[in-house]
Amino acid sequence: MYIFKKNPFEPFALNDFKLKKNSLFGEAIVPGDKSMSQRAVIIGLASIGQTVIKGILDSEDVYYTLKAVEALGAKVDINKNKKTLTINGVGLGNFKSPKKPIYMGNSGTGTRLLIGLVAGSNATVTFYGDESLSNRPMDRIINPLKKMGANFVFSEEKKLPITVIGARKKGITMPIKYKSPVASAQIKSAIIFAGLTARGATEIQEPYKSRNYTEVMLKKCGVEINSKISKKYINTVTINGTSFLKNCNIKIPSDPSSALFIVVACLITKGSKVKVKNILYDSMRLKVFKILTKMGGMIKINKTSIDTCEIIAKYSVLKNINLHKNETTALIDEFPALSIAAACGKGKMIMKGLGELRFKESDRFKSISEGLCNAGVQVNTCNDDMEIIGTRKVLGGNTIFAHNDHRIAMSFNLLSLFSEKPIRVIGNESIMTSFPDFFSTLKLLKK
Repeated sequence: MYIFKKNPFEPFALNDFKLKKNSLFGEAIVPGDKSMSQRAVIIGLASIGQTVIKGILDSEDVYYTLKAVEALGAKVDINKNKKTLTINGVGLGNFKSPKKPIYMGNSGTGTRLLIGLVAGSNATVTFYGDESLSNRPMDRIINPLKKMGANFVFSEEKKLPITVIGARKKGITMPIKYKSPVASAQIKSAIIFAGLTARGATEIQEPYKSRNYTEVMLKKCGVEINSKISKKYINTVTINGTSFLKNCNIKIPSDPSSALFIVVACLITKGSKVKVKNILYDSMRLKVFKILTKMGGMIKINKTSIDTCEIIAKYSVLKNINLHKNETTALIDEFPALSIAAACGKGKMIMKGLGELRFKESDRFKSISEGLCNAGVQVNTCNDDMEIIGTRKVLGGNTIFAHNDHRIAMSFNLLSLFSEKPIRVIGNESIMTSFPDFFSTLKLLKK
């Protein structure tokens, strides 16, 4: 279930694999950015002509999204030698209605974005996924998409499987003004993709700015999109409907979120010094490294091109800080790794406004707090806020159930580098969705 290679986990007995306390030293390259990879494949489907993608994340999530765009009519050519994808798109709204439901595995991003794209088309498509994805809420995208003219068939819980009947099946895609209750790139992007075929301007308002790769990548395809942030941090995005997307080649840098796991491993492991290369240079995505620097992490970011950088990290004694709600919106995917850094630091780490953690691949809020407590770290929670009392001696010796969540699995594997007793993680196979070479990369960095 990979684009270019076989299962990279074959050498490992996954649930019995434990990282050992060895210093990390050398250079590492992590996989392509997951957010950009998913969007590149979907934009290739909706474009006219050929889209050539380089540096794509070769993982399970992207594989299922790629198979989905093929089912919707795109022709895909895979060059394993050059590690490039060429997608011949079918254009906006011209998707096939597959005879069979489309299986999305655990790809929440791919599913929500494709539901949005199909909602603005004349196709009828059924999406389903694995147990984890089938438990994730879809009502937050269904509600605005219904207002745009799409119809849906779903259970009372509004979870997968879901059948989408595009707005153009019997009418037109209506532009809307939608105020999202949360800052979510997936909600925003689903509405944007549907809005591509709307007659007029669609406006989405979110309480804080979320990741904006959909906007940036669509602009390069000739779409008119504008964003504006108010003094109260409210982000308003306006997209004008269009008749077509022009094709453009896409080069994807390495994922900052994957690089974070290597950096945190280095910061908490004595005698370590690591350089991670070819990382996407994006101020929002690099914010977590600025926070680690404030915590005393010895981290240097060197810009190497317009959109890439390298990150150099050394072992550090971390001191915990407070993070307010307006600082946490861009860090939802980074909190599992950041919580491990906090557990290994000195003092109290207060993180506010983490409600979105409950709606990811697992209930990450619960997984982080319970997992750290079972490892001997004091954690206090109140509503959507979490307080971690760092300790220089984490007992460990416990078992963690990842609940099909790749970031939970990777994070608690890292804690074994610091804890007095190794931690066993059940569910390491979930790491295949975003960072298939996680273990082998760390193994190569061992002194």
